[in-house]
Amino acid sequence: MTNLPDLKTIPGMNKELREQLVTTFNALSNWRDEVETANERCLSKVLDQTSSAARALGWPDQAIRSTREYLENASKAQTEMIDQIIEGWKRQLSSTTEPFALPRSFTQQIPALASVFSGTRSEFNPLAPWTFWWQAAEMWQRTWMPDISSGKRPH
Repeated sequence: MTNLPDLKTIPGMNKELREQLVTTFNALSNWRDEVETANERCLSKVLDQTSSAARALGWPDQAIRSTREYLENASKAQTEMIDQIIEGWKRQLSSTTEPFALPRSFTQQIPALASVFSGTRSEFNPLAPWTFWWQAAEMWQRTWMPDISSGKRPH
């Protein structure tokens, strides 16, 4: 793993923890590389197929372009999020005051973490991931397909 902070200089860092952190950084880095490779291998075909299907459904060109852009941005966001996690950990481990604290960037990017560590944890909901994706799909549909809900079919 490149640019890994010098873990030997961090007070309280024992050999077992150093090895665990190196393994974790390597796992995150490998995951990022695999996501990027899969996107490079599959994204073009997915974009072509979704565009073709959308044209067959009669979607307007703007909706097709927007869908392509959305999928491209989503694929970039995957690797960027992993990069942000890695960088957040590196910055925190390099901190001279609180190397073992939860990275501040995590609490800004993942508000649920802030509530867990502050003790104001919300009620557990096992369906939360599905609810999130369902709501995202509904918002996307309302944004890009307003004519469908009114019964009109764009040509």
